[in-house]
Amino acid sequence: MITTEDRAAVQATTSAWPGEGTRLVSELERLLREPGCPACGYLTEIERSFFSWFQIESFSSPQVQSRLRAALGMCPAHSRRLVEELGEGHIMTTVVREALAGALQHVRGETQTGRCPACEAVEAGSRRACRLVLDGLLDPALTRLYSEQGGMCLVHVLQSLPVADPPGLKLLPDRLLAQLSQQVGPSLVTALAGSDDDARRRAVWRDSLPELHPGGSTVDRLREIIEIDACPVCLSAGVAERDYLDWFGASSAAGDESLRSDPGEFCSGHLHDVGAAGFAADHKRAARIAQLERFLGRLSQLPAAGKRGRRTKPDEFDHVRAELLAIPYCAACNARDAAERSRLDLITASLALASVRDRYDRCHGLCVRHAMQMPDGHTARAARRHLDGRLAVLAWEVGETARKYGWAYRHETSGPEDDAWARALAQIDGRVFAGAPAPPGQVSDSPPTQ
Repeated sequence: MITTEDRAAVQATTSAWPGEGTRLVSELERLLREPGCPACGYLTEIERSFFSWFQIESFSSPQVQSRLRAALGMCPAHSRRLVEELGEGHIMTTVVREALAGALQHVRGETQTGRCPACEAVEAGSRRACRLVLDGLLDPALTRLYSEQGGMCLVHVLQSLPVADPPGLKLLPDRLLAQLSQQVGPSLVTALAGSDDDARRRAVWRDSLPELHPGGSTVDRLREIIEIDACPVCLSAGVAERDYLDWFGASSAAGDESLRSDPGEFCSGHLHDVGAAGFAADHKRAARIAQLERFLGRLSQLPAAGKRGRRTKPDEFDHVRAELLAIPYCAACNARDAAERSRLDLITASLALASVRDRYDRCHGLCVRHAMQMPDGHTARAARRHLDGRLAVLAWEVGETARKYGWAYRHETSGPEDDAWARALAQIDGRVFAGAPAPPGQVSDSPPTQ
């Protein structure tokens, strides 16, 4: 059940929520009695409510459409959710129409991009979820219940620590430490990385990536990649990420001891991606248990708040807390990001060559995200002119699709514009399909919404 305060937080991106709220105590008690992290459960409800209300009504709201224009649609993860739940249809056509309008304005230098509306709703809900738990821990009955249950995952404990009161400052990491020591398999991944409904979708689209085996010179290889109907930078980054994850999975299964010397730990998303490879979760667990033990040890050495003198310097404690909160190095992110930077640099350098430019002008070219990352210059201007033309044609196709939804035009047959919505998503941000070409035709099994 979503409270009135959560509905107010999400209301900036949707129209009014129906129903009434509940008391903090009963809401937290309900969440604590359900399996898993209470904050993750809370966010699952927030996101489900956002998309339910989005599909029922708010997608047609001028306010929401304005936000979609500013954000160029939704982020890759939430776009994948829309693709899965809606496929083609009136709602998706509306979303993509607004995204294309915003993309054209952005490429022409008329606007700066905004935030994904769904991300804004989820982030507001995440802050509220952590505050709900922290406030609830002031109640002795809820504190006992929290201690008896699994507690929050690592992701939400770290989010809560900077604003936690003394009771939570000790209880949250203490309960998490016990949980990490006990969990195994998928439950350990969830305790370390929280919930991730998008992991399954990422895996599906990652499997659709083509194999890249171009031969010849550097320029020859680049021309072969450019021929594929996808953003060449997103494609290269997606393949590099997939290849690293496949290599890691095989090496982990084979017990490769060299993995132990890798620095850092997998981020939450990539830990879900390799969840079956137990080494990644065990490695992250060992590192986090050590950090949590140091944190609790320093916390126990601090004098009580009322007994601290003026000269008390909790510098060492702050250092340990900063270590716990620091974003670790993720080898999978590094493999993907390095390939992304390298490919964009090569395209920037090579578009001055006639053989590359002629091929590029006939193909998909860069998505909006990568074209706008190119350093200003002749090649960047050429890439953006090419992108402007492709976006304008896609906008016409999506508009044509919308027109044929009208009653007066129902007798007209559909044309190649049917899958323009999917091609537009990939042209705006190729990460939506993990770097792969946009799928033709209707993606989901859901019937189009008229």
